[in-house]
Amino acid sequence: MFKNQKDNMREFPTPERVYALGRLVANCPYTRTDLYNGLCMSDVYGEGNQDIFGYTLTVAQELELIKSQDTQFSLSCDRSVLKDYPSFRKHAARIAFSRPNGTFFQTTSLYLELAEEVLKAPRWADVVTLFNERGGLNLKDNDMLGWRFWTSFLGIGYLHTDMLIPNVYTRVKDALETQVDFKTGESVPLSRFMGWLEMQCPEIKNSRNEFRLGLGVSNGLRMLKEQGFVDLISQPDAEKWQLNYLEAETINDVSHVRIVSVR
Repeated sequence: MFKNQKDNMREFPTPERVYALGRLVANCPYTRTDLYNGLCMSDVYGEGNQDIFGYTLTVAQELELIKSQDTQFSLSCDRSVLKDYPSFRKHAARIAFSRPNGTFFQTTSLYLELAEEVLKAPRWADVVTLFNERGGLNLKDNDMLGWRFWTSFLGIGYLHTDMLIPNVYTRVKDALETQVDFKTGESVPLSRFMGWLEMQCPEIKNSRNEFRLGLGVSNGLRMLKEQGFVDLISQPDAEKWQLNYLEAETINDVSHVRIVSVR
Protein backbone atom coordinates (compact mmCIF):
# COMPACT_ATOMS: atom_id res chain seq x y z
CA MET A 1 0.00 0.00 0.00
CA PHE A 2 2.84 2.38 0.83
CA LYS A 3 5.47 1.11 -1.56
CA ASN A 4 7.27 3.67 -3.72
CA GLN A 5 5.75 2.10 -6.83
CA LYS A 6 2.40 1.06 -8.27
CA ASP A 7 0.49 -0.95 -5.69
CA ASN A 8 -3.00 -1.78 -4.51
CA MET A 9 -4.60 -0.18 -1.47
CA ARG A 10 -6.52 -2.91 0.31
CA GLU A 11 -9.20 -1.98 2.81
CA PHE A 12 -8.09 -4.59 5.38
CA PRO A 13 -4.94 -3.01 6.93
CA THR A 14 -6.68 -0.11 8.67
CA PRO A 15 -4.68 2.37 10.79
CA GLU A 16 -6.16 0.82 13.93
CA ARG A 17 -5.02 -2.68 12.99
CA VAL A 18 -1.53 -1.57 12.00
CA TYR A 19 -1.17 0.43 15.21
CA ALA A 20 -2.32 -2.53 17.32
CA LEU A 21 0.19 -4.81 15.59
CA GLY A 22 3.01 -2.32 16.19
CA ARG A 23 2.09 -1.95 19.86
CA LEU A 24 2.17 -5.71 20.28
CA VAL A 25 5.60 -6.08 18.67
CA ALA A 26 6.90 -3.19 20.79
CA ASN A 27 6.67 -5.49 23.81
CA CYS A 28 9.01 -8.17 22.45
CA PRO A 29 9.86 -10.01 19.21
CA TYR A 30 7.30 -12.49 17.90
CA THR A 31 7.22 -15.30 15.38
CA ARG A 32 4.57 -14.88 12.70
CA THR A 33 2.38 -17.55 14.32
CA ASP A 34 2.61 -16.04 17.81
CA LEU A 35 2.02 -12.56 16.43
CA TYR A 36 -1.07 -13.78 14.57
CA ASN A 37 -2.42 -15.51 17.67
CA GLY A 38 -1.67 -12.50 19.88
CA LEU A 39 -3.22 -9.96 17.52
CA CYS A 40 -6.30 -12.01 16.64
CA MET A 41 -6.64 -13.55 20.14
CA SER A 42 -7.53 -16.80 18.43
CA ASP A 43 -7.62 -18.61 21.76
CA VAL A 44 -10.51 -16.33 22.78
CA TYR A 45 -12.36 -15.52 19.55
CA GLY A 46 -11.37 -18.49 17.43
CA GLU A 47 -9.57 -18.52 14.10
CA GLY A 48 -9.08 -15.07 12.57
CA ASN A 49 -8.66 -14.00 8.97
CA GLN A 50 -5.19 -14.79 7.63
CA ASP A 51 -5.58 -12.40 4.69
CA ILE A 52 -6.39 -9.43 6.94
CA PHE A 53 -3.48 -10.31 9.19
CA GLY A 54 -1.10 -10.72 6.24
CA TYR A 55 -2.01 -7.37 4.71
CA THR A 56 -1.71 -5.66 8.10
CA LEU A 57 1.72 -7.19 8.65
CA THR A 58 2.88 -6.02 5.21
CA VAL A 59 1.73 -2.43 5.79
CA ALA A 60 3.44 -2.33 9.20
CA GLN A 61 6.67 -3.26 7.43
CA GLU A 62 6.12 -0.74 4.64
CA LEU A 63 5.65 1.98 7.25
CA GLU A 64 8.93 0.90 8.87
CA LEU A 65 7.31 -0.01 12.17
CA ILE A 66 8.53 -3.59 12.27
CA LYS A 67 11.17 -5.72 10.54
CA SER A 68 11.61 -9.41 9.89
CA GLN A 69 14.81 -11.17 10.86
CA ASP A 70 15.19 -14.93 10.65
CA THR A 71 11.84 -16.20 11.92
CA GLN A 72 10.92 -13.26 14.15
CA PHE A 73 9.37 -9.84 13.80
CA SER A 74 10.72 -7.00 15.92
CA LEU A 75 10.36 -3.25 16.20
CA SER A 76 12.28 -1.20 13.60
CA CYS A 77 11.28 2.27 14.86
CA ASP A 78 11.71 4.07 18.15
CA ARG A 79 9.16 2.97 20.75
CA SER A 80 7.98 6.59 21.11
CA VAL A 81 6.42 6.33 17.63
CA LEU A 82 3.81 3.99 19.10
CA LYS A 83 3.14 5.75 22.40
CA ASP A 84 -0.13 7.24 21.08
CA TYR A 85 -2.11 7.81 17.90
CA PRO A 86 -0.72 11.30 17.12
CA SER A 87 2.87 10.03 17.28
CA PHE A 88 1.96 7.08 15.07
CA ARG A 89 0.14 9.36 12.63
CA LYS A 90 3.13 11.71 12.26
CA HIS A 91 5.47 8.80 11.65
CA ALA A 92 3.14 7.15 9.14
CA ALA A 93 2.62 10.43 7.26
CA ARG A 94 6.36 11.06 7.05
CA ILE A 95 6.91 7.65 5.47
CA ALA A 96 3.83 7.57 3.23
CA PHE A 97 4.38 11.03 1.76
CA SER A 98 8.09 10.53 1.14
CA ARG A 99 7.33 8.09 -1.69
CA PRO A 100 6.12 10.13 -4.68
CA ASN A 101 6.08 7.17 -7.05
CA GLY A 102 3.67 5.24 -4.86
CA THR A 103 -0.02 4.80 -5.61
CA PHE A 104 -1.04 6.19 -2.22
CA PHE A 105 0.97 9.40 -2.66
CA GLN A 106 -0.21 9.93 -6.23
CA THR A 107 -3.86 9.30 -5.36
CA THR A 108 -3.70 11.74 -2.44
CA SER A 109 -1.96 14.41 -4.53
CA LEU A 110 -4.57 14.02 -7.27
CA TYR A 111 -7.40 14.18 -4.73
CA LEU A 112 -6.17 17.54 -3.44
CA GLU A 113 -5.59 18.83 -6.97
CA LEU A 114 -9.09 17.84 -8.16
CA ALA A 115 -10.89 18.37 -4.84
CA GLU A 116 -13.70 20.50 -6.22
CA GLU A 117 -14.43 17.97 -8.97
CA VAL A 118 -14.32 15.11 -6.48
CA LEU A 119 -16.98 16.78 -4.33
CA LYS A 120 -19.26 17.00 -7.37
CA ALA A 121 -18.94 13.28 -8.15
CA PRO A 122 -22.13 11.42 -7.16
CA ARG A 123 -20.34 8.14 -6.37
CA TRP A 124 -16.85 6.94 -5.49
CA ALA A 125 -16.91 4.85 -8.65
CA ASP A 126 -17.01 8.16 -10.54
CA VAL A 127 -14.02 9.39 -8.54
CA VAL A 128 -12.11 6.24 -9.54
CA THR A 129 -12.87 6.99 -13.19
CA LEU A 130 -11.84 10.62 -12.75
CA PHE A 131 -8.51 9.70 -11.15
CA ASN A 132 -7.74 7.01 -13.70
CA GLU A 133 -8.48 9.31 -16.62
CA ARG A 134 -6.83 12.46 -15.29
CA GLY A 135 -3.96 10.92 -13.35
CA GLY A 136 -3.12 7.86 -15.40
CA LEU A 137 -3.78 5.61 -12.41
CA ASN A 138 -5.26 2.13 -12.45
CA LEU A 139 -7.47 2.23 -9.38
CA LYS A 140 -10.27 -0.13 -8.43
CA ASP A 141 -13.23 0.62 -6.14
CA ASN A 142 -11.63 -1.31 -3.25
CA ASP A 143 -8.47 0.79 -3.59
CA MET A 144 -10.48 3.91 -2.79
CA LEU A 145 -11.94 2.32 0.33
CA GLY A 146 -8.51 1.50 1.75
CA TRP A 147 -7.18 4.88 0.65
CA ARG A 148 -10.00 6.77 2.42
CA PHE A 149 -9.28 5.06 5.75
CA TRP A 150 -5.66 6.17 5.70
CA THR A 151 -6.16 9.59 4.10
CA SER A 152 -8.61 10.66 6.79
CA PHE A 153 -6.34 9.25 9.52
CA LEU A 154 -3.26 11.07 8.19
CA GLY A 155 -5.07 14.41 8.28
CA ILE A 156 -5.85 15.13 4.61
CA GLY A 157 -9.63 15.24 4.97
CA TYR A 158 -12.63 14.47 7.14
CA LEU A 159 -15.04 11.61 6.53
CA HIS A 160 -18.65 12.80 6.45
CA THR A 161 -21.12 10.00 5.74
CA ASP A 162 -19.59 8.51 2.57
CA MET A 163 -17.72 11.63 1.45
CA LEU A 164 -14.19 12.77 2.28
CA ILE A 165 -14.11 16.54 2.79
CA PRO A 166 -10.71 17.99 1.77
CA ASN A 167 -9.14 19.71 4.77
CA VAL A 168 -5.43 19.42 5.63
CA TYR A 169 -5.82 20.97 9.10
CA THR A 170 -4.47 17.97 11.01
CA ARG A 171 -1.65 17.34 8.55
CA VAL A 172 -0.45 20.96 8.71
CA LYS A 173 -0.88 21.18 12.48
CA ASP A 174 1.27 18.07 12.89
CA ALA A 175 3.98 19.73 10.77
CA LEU A 176 3.76 22.96 12.74
CA GLU A 177 4.14 21.15 16.07
CA THR A 178 7.64 19.96 15.18
CA GLN A 179 8.90 22.89 13.09
CA VAL A 180 11.79 25.14 14.13
CA ASP A 181 11.76 27.56 11.18
CA PHE A 182 9.23 30.06 12.54
CA LYS A 183 9.05 31.75 15.91
CA THR A 184 5.82 32.12 17.84
CA GLY A 185 4.34 35.51 17.04
CA GLU A 186 6.40 35.92 13.87
CA SER A 187 4.57 37.27 10.83
CA VAL A 188 5.71 35.18 7.87
CA PRO A 189 5.08 36.09 4.20
CA LEU A 190 2.78 33.47 2.76
CA SER A 191 5.24 32.77 -0.06
CA ARG A 192 7.84 31.72 2.53
CA PHE A 193 5.28 29.78 4.57
CA MET A 194 4.02 27.87 1.53
CA GLY A 195 7.57 27.10 0.43
CA TRP A 196 8.17 25.53 3.82
CA LEU A 197 4.79 23.76 3.89
CA GLU A 198 5.22 22.19 0.46
CA MET A 199 8.56 20.79 1.60
CA GLN A 200 6.95 19.29 4.71
CA CYS A 201 3.78 18.13 2.93
CA PRO A 202 4.74 17.50 -0.71
CA GLU A 203 1.37 15.92 -1.50
CA ILE A 204 -0.28 19.39 -1.42
CA LYS A 205 1.95 20.98 -4.06
CA ASN A 206 -0.12 20.15 -7.14
CA SER A 207 -3.25 21.59 -5.53
CA ARG A 208 -1.82 25.10 -5.87
CA ASN A 209 -2.30 27.07 -9.09
CA GLU A 210 0.43 29.70 -8.84
CA PHE A 211 -0.90 32.06 -6.11
CA ARG A 212 -4.27 30.33 -5.72
CA LEU A 213 -4.44 27.72 -2.98
CA GLY A 214 -6.53 24.60 -3.38
CA LEU A 215 -9.67 23.77 -1.45
CA GLY A 216 -8.03 21.37 1.02
CA VAL A 217 -5.20 23.75 1.92
CA SER A 218 -7.60 26.72 2.13
CA ASN A 219 -9.89 24.79 4.47
CA GLY A 220 -6.92 23.73 6.58
CA LEU A 221 -5.54 27.24 7.00
CA ARG A 222 -8.97 28.62 7.86
CA MET A 223 -9.48 25.92 10.47
CA LEU A 224 -6.05 26.59 11.98
CA LYS A 225 -7.11 30.22 12.31
CA GLU A 226 -10.46 29.31 13.86
CA GLN A 227 -8.74 27.06 16.38
CA GLY A 228 -6.36 29.85 17.38
CA PHE A 229 -3.13 28.33 16.07
CA VAL A 230 -2.39 30.92 13.36
CA ASP A 231 -3.54 34.33 12.19
CA LEU A 232 -4.21 34.92 8.51
CA ILE A 233 -3.25 38.46 7.54
CA SER A 234 -4.11 40.45 4.43
CA GLN A 235 -1.61 43.28 4.54
CA PRO A 236 -2.15 46.24 2.19
CA ASP A 237 0.36 46.63 -0.63
CA ALA A 238 1.82 43.14 0.03
CA GLU A 239 1.87 40.14 -2.29
CA LYS A 240 -1.46 38.32 -1.89
CA TRP A 241 -2.29 34.65 -2.22
CA GLN A 242 -5.88 33.62 -2.85
CA LEU A 243 -7.71 31.13 -0.69
CA ASN A 244 -10.56 29.16 -2.15
CA TYR A 245 -13.26 31.84 -2.25
CA LEU A 246 -16.03 31.77 0.35
CA GLU A 247 -18.53 34.61 0.38
CA ALA A 248 -19.08 34.35 4.15
CA GLU A 249 -15.36 34.80 4.89
CA THR A 250 -13.92 38.25 5.63
CA ILE A 251 -10.47 37.25 4.29
CA ASN A 252 -10.15 35.45 0.99
CA ASP A 253 -6.66 36.61 0.13
CA VAL A 254 -3.67 36.35 2.47
CA SER A 255 -0.26 37.98 2.50
CA HIS A 256 1.15 36.71 5.82
CA VAL A 257 0.70 33.96 8.40
CA ARG A 258 1.42 34.60 12.07
CA ILE A 259 2.17 31.54 14.20
CA VAL A 260 0.16 31.95 17.41
CA SER A 261 0.42 28.54 19.06
CA VAL A 262 0.51 24.92 17.95
CA ARG A 263 0.53 23.14 21.30
